[in-house]
Amino acid sequence: MFEQRAIVAERATELDVEVEALEHTLQPLAAAPVAPRNAGYQLPRGVWTAMLACYAVFFGAIAIATGGSGPARFAIVVSVLYTMVYFGVARIGARQAGAEDKSPLDQGKMLDTWTGLMDKKAVYGQILIVPLAVAFFGLGILVITTFVGIDG
Repeated sequence: MFEQRAIVAERATELDVEVEALEHTLQPLAAAPVAPRNAGYQLPRGVWTAMLACYAVFFGAIAIATGGSGPARFAIVVSVLYTMVYFGVARIGARQAGAEDKSPLDQGKMLDTWTGLMDKKAVYGQILIVPLAVAFFGLGILVITTFVGIDG
């Protein structure tokens, strides 16, 4: 019986040593380093302005194309609110780290991406292709409803 207690006590001591070593290993050596600057999205203000302008053209064209239809206006208002939330959350998230550095594109440099360096034309083209397509879609609907004479 005493032998069992001795074995249990010995094993408990071994476990204490292992736990202490593990705790020491898991302790951080130092606090996490703080980033000296906020690179941010590294996109020029013009990209964001162009994106918002494209969506404004789309919503304006759709509002005009649908005329005075109450349900259509309600859907447009809800869509505008969703778009405001989309861009608003991105803006709030971007501001959490403080002021962003000036975009390399504004400095005449190329933008460094995961797939390589991109010049200003490539960046604008890749980012604005979908908003431009959406704006042209809205204008297309406006042109069609104007020429066909469909009242919303």
